[in-house]
Amino acid sequence: MPETKWKRTKLRSVILRVQGSRFLSDRMRRALLNFAGARIHPTATVRHSCWLASADLVMGRNAMLNNEAYFDGGDTLTIEDGARVAARCTFTASSHPHSGDPARRSSPSIEVAPITIKAGTWVMADCTINPGVTIAPGCIIGAKSLVTEDTEPNGLYLNMASASGTVRARRFRTLANRSDPSWRDGKAPAQPRQPAHEPVGTFAGQGVRRVA
Repeated sequence: MPETKWKRTKLRSVILRVQGSRFLSDRMRRALLNFAGARIHPTATVRHSCWLASADLVMGRNAMLNNEAYFDGGDTLTIEDGARVAARCTFTASSHPHSGDPARRSSPSIEVAPITIKAGTWVMADCTINPGVTIAPGCIIGAKSLVTEDTEPNGLYLNMASASGTVRARRFRTLANRSDPSWRDGKAPAQPRQPAHEPVGTFAGQGVRRVA
């Protein structure tokens, strides 16, 4: 029995490495990942060159995980119906708490928490999503954003700096929602004027703005 379990673990590890090959079709890649334990809908797509440390991956109808994504496998990564993840995004479902020891600031212990990308959301290229984050339905996460906490639905989130200088993804504006009854004759309801932001430089190639 232990030998059988070891063989299954080894086979799963091989599949997770092989699936990243650009020579596999999307259909074959999906079949291999589901065989290894993932739950990927037949209409969902995982593109080539993704590094997946585990098969703890759930993808809904028409979901997309684009090429060169990194998933550390610490806990479950869920990408719901219609959600799209662009290239080179990083999903860290595990982390080390910091310690009080100056000789080693990363504690030996590991904390894990699932990551969920809700339906319809678009995560643009080069984003980093931290453990335990749920990105609400209908959001757009701007390229190169660092998402450290849950979002609210139908928002555009961009890397912006607070007055203290902390840079992370913050809500920039509310996105249109055609299912909202306030839409009339195919036109979006009036959006409140966004407050002016003071540019404070650049971060990872994207404009950074100071907000209150």
